[in-house]
Amino acid sequence: MAENEILDLTDLVLRAKSGTRSDVRALADALDLGELHVPLAKSIEGAPIGNRIEFPDELSLTPHLLAEDEGGLYCALFTNPEILGTLEDRLGWQTDDSTLEYCTLPARVAIDMALQVINEVEVVGLVFNALDDTELVLDRRELAALAQGAPIPLVGYVQHIPGDDEEGTLIAEPEGPPPPELVTALERIVAEIAEVSSYKLATTFHPERDVEPHLTLRLRTLGDSINHAALASRITAELEGKLPPPGYVDIVFEAEAN
Repeated sequence: MAENEILDLTDLVLRAKSGTRSDVRALADALDLGELHVPLAKSIEGAPIGNRIEFPDELSLTPHLLAEDEGGLYCALFTNPEILGTLEDRLGWQTDDSTLEYCTLPARVAIDMALQVINEVEVVGLVFNALDDTELVLDRRELAALAQGAPIPLVGYVQHIPGDDEEGTLIAEPEGPPPPELVTALERIVAEIAEVSSYKLATTFHPERDVEPHLTLRLRTLGDSINHAALASRITAELEGKLPPPGYVDIVFEAEAN
């Protein structure tokens, strides 16, 4: 990359959607080379539309925020103006009741601004590239880690669950016995779900995909035509509110040997 050339962060945001620590780190490492675009609810007097600007202490922005169904708000940043431009029609976004405008800031400055706005009460997080295939949603903890150059895995995005024999996975017996209500629920699952023959609990941690050690539930299954997604959803619902901190569990299915 030539000196002073701006890096388009779109592909790196898409890559970070894997949720793994190394892919999130790639985005964190590129922040000083990229820029982000902020959709404006009100114009910035004297600022050129769509051009990168310096950010003096006195300058204030009135950006558009995204509302979630539960009522929380999200900051919105975009890696490419073309992605942002579609929201004028899709969300009705305008600037001062006219054509949608945006300002372009160094990526790190834009993220620091978002961190100042996110209070985890009214404004709960940040969305990169809202409503695009590259959309990435971060809570404040994840965004702060990204900004500090010490990214953490995005647990909500990680899909691949490492097996016991995968390099880097640490396995241990849970500290102390599991909660009685969890044991009762697991025994009921084995008794009532014909496809499940037995279970085993372990505490696991993989630095690429985990923020902290947590329970992994390994289920032995019977049959060849099991809908694993539906079964996992049912089991997750059965275990809700019964899991020890951090409050979630990975579910791994293992077919019973014939």
